[in-house]
Amino acid sequence: MVLRIARRELLDMTRDGRFRAAVRVIAILVLSSLAAGWLHTRTVRAEHQAAAAVQRDLWLGKGEMNPHSAAHYGSFAFKPVSEVAALDPGLEPFVGVSVFLEAHRQNLDKFRPVEDATPLKRLGDLTVASTLQLLVPLFIIALTFSAFAGEREQGTLRQLLATGVQGRVLVAGKLLGLATPIALVGGLSAVGGVAALVLLGGDSGLQSLPRALGLIGVYLAYFAAWLAAGLAVSALASSSRAALTVLLAVWFLNGFLAPRGAAAIARALHPTPTPQELQRAIDADLQALTPWDELVKSTTATLVAEHKVARTEDLPINPEGVALIRGEEADTAVYERQYSRLADIYGRQAEVFQWGGVVAPLLAVQAASMALAGTDYAHHQDFLRAAEHYRSAYIKTLNDTVAAQTNLSQTWEFQRGRDLWDDVPPFAYVLPDAAWAARGVAVGLTLLAVWLLAALAAAVWSTSRLRTE
Repeated sequence: MVLRIARRELLDMTRDGRFRAAVRVIAILVLSSLAAGWLHTRTVRAEHQAAAAVQRDLWLGKGEMNPHSAAHYGSFAFKPVSEVAALDPGLEPFVGVSVFLEAHRQNLDKFRPVEDATPLKRLGDLTVASTLQLLVPLFIIALTFSAFAGEREQGTLRQLLATGVQGRVLVAGKLLGLATPIALVGGLSAVGGVAALVLLGGDSGLQSLPRALGLIGVYLAYFAAWLAAGLAVSALASSSRAALTVLLAVWFLNGFLAPRGAAAIARALHPTPTPQELQRAIDADLQALTPWDELVKSTTATLVAEHKVARTEDLPINPEGVALIRGEEADTAVYERQYSRLADIYGRQAEVFQWGGVVAPLLAVQAASMALAGTDYAHHQDFLRAAEHYRSAYIKTLNDTVAAQTNLSQTWEFQRGRDLWDDVPPFAYVLPDAAWAARGVAVGLTLLAVWLLAALAAAVWSTSRLRTE
């Protein structure tokens, strides 16, 4: 009976020219947005790789200089682009693409793509994620709003119920039939997404496959929840017009009001400091540190006592070099403390946004989608931590070279060349695995599962209370 009902639903849809046109439009939008995302990601990745290669050549070819001067010369760390970002760019347009790494300072990311965007482009691009999150639910509404209400108006619902069909059988059959075109669109998206991963990254693209499969599961659950909710509303509504009105209102609330409201609430609950406030806090902490001259004196006295020598010149290590290391550690602690507070604020805002999924499932889907695509704030923060770890390591390598220079009169005059610059490896960042990403959005995934179960339960319950008039 379930298969018969599903076959009937599918036959009715395929006979409707408007349905066939809608399927074609959705498929075209999904595939075109996938192609656009793939081309954009490939272009950006090539640009970042070229910039990183140029930066490496500049670092290796800067000639001879004092190692600490080389630490101030600095280097850029460019954020690699995830293959899965072709499906959901997430926050990528709104965060910096690189970080300048230098001695004594921990810089924030810079060069956000949105800064160079035109006013029209800032409204947002058509991406695979936005198509699946907003347009496919609209398509589902068009399929489901008259599923029961329309049959009630046509008088066929009375005949169907007279056959003794149980509510759960009826809703299962309609779900199966209506899910077929959604599965077609989802199948195109899945095949296209996996193909894009392979073409973009080769072996590394295949390593991102668990993330892509996770995305497929998230969106299938989202579509199933919309299908079940649409059937529930259609079963309870007095007419097709009433069902359509209710579903469109829910779609608008879910897709437009809820994200903006959640973002406003998150900012209100956890306000971020202005750049000026953050810099003032950092400057105040830096001014409280031991001045350079006093740091050199205290370091020298400590080393003389530890090595039990009579003169500073007899030390087996350069006290100014050791002072550089200690000063760098103190500076790093200041930046770590202040930036950790900022990261904590952003993390709390993202958590509030996830919990907004209690009201609107789209918020849970967006959080999960960005996380699995590697384009949410947690992944950006992970990149910043990796960049800072790299900065600390290569600055220490250079300062250790200064500390090893025992000719105290030549602390700042002695120079090194490419043999030392080669000891600093190029920056490399590896995206965390899919399990790490999923743990960060456990709240969103749980809420999405709750929405799915609630929608299915509502569909079954509503069909048990079907009225023929």
